[in-house]
Amino acid sequence: MKFSVIVPVYNVEKFLAKCLDSILNQDFDDYEIIAVNDGSTDSSPEILDEYSKKTDKLKVINQKNKGLGGARNTAIEAAGGEFLVFVDSDDFIPREMLSTLSVYFDKYNLDILSFDLTAVYTSDFPDTVVTDSEDEFVFLITKEFLISEPTACAKAYRRSLYIDNDIRFPERLWYEDLATVYRLVPFADKIGYLKKPLYYYVQQPNSITHSANTTRMMEIITAFDTVQSYFKEIGCYNEYYSELEWLCVKHVLYYSAHRFLTKGYYYKQMNALYKYVCSNYPNFMDNKYVKEYMPSTYCMDWIVNKQFFSFYFKECLKVKFAKAFRTVFPKNDDSEYSV
Repeated sequence: MKFSVIVPVYNVEKFLAKCLDSILNQDFDDYEIIAVNDGSTDSSPEILDEYSKKTDKLKVINQKNKGLGGARNTAIEAAGGEFLVFVDSDDFIPREMLSTLSVYFDKYNLDILSFDLTAVYTSDFPDTVVTDSEDEFVFLITKEFLISEPTACAKAYRRSLYIDNDIRFPERLWYEDLATVYRLVPFADKIGYLKKPLYYYVQQPNSITHSANTTRMMEIITAFDTVQSYFKEIGCYNEYYSELEWLCVKHVLYYSAHRFLTKGYYYKQMNALYKYVCSNYPNFMDNKYVKEYMPSTYCMDWIVNKQFFSFYFKECLKVKFAKAFRTVFPKNDDSEYSV
């Protein structure tokens, strides 16, 4: 079997049918779907049961709740496909996803293939992928892949990478993609990137990106520690030191600033994250990636220079001021003001 499409399911009754329909509607036939019901308490199990009666492509596994990572691990173990594709159950994929992946895996004998995703903010179901140009494929060296985003659902993988190297997702940990995907790097001989959107990522207000759960958001440290410790354990830490240093700055500090400081002035948490970065990489300002990307990365210079209040003021208070302004001065069609 070519592909195992892994779908973790937990209380997604509003989205599950659309997700499953998009997978079953592929213009490619050599695949299975492994849906892991991770202790859902809504009607998701009934929906899975209904679909399993309609198609023999769907294999349903029921388990007690282990979180997203635990559900993916169960499916990895049960998968029969040569390649793994992760699809979260509130997202969906275009009709040509698997056929496109198959072409590039066959042509280049890849271990990992990254591709683009499209953020979806409505319930509309696009019929086709909209692209402005022909597919663009490039090979990535491991260091290039290591500094790319770790989104698990925007990639397809040779299953043996997980099985042969005993790599699994952590259970009940936020940022499980960060903690897992990068650990595949030392074992991947051929990695490719396809500039083509092959995944529809539905934006949810309760996602980690939009969450205000500051306690769970601090788990970014645990996630990065998992990666850093692993590279030390297998003897690759020095080889990838610059890339790991950059990942620490980008994920632990910069991305966290967007998560924390757009919700409030969480100086204590940001200070703790800053100290973590400095304790692990005291000379991070000399990092080649920091020097390369900081000038063109939005407000990164403020974050790495610990100007947290300036960032908070710009990103959080301006929104409050704008809302207050619109309340006092409602915009009419002929208004000369715009906030």
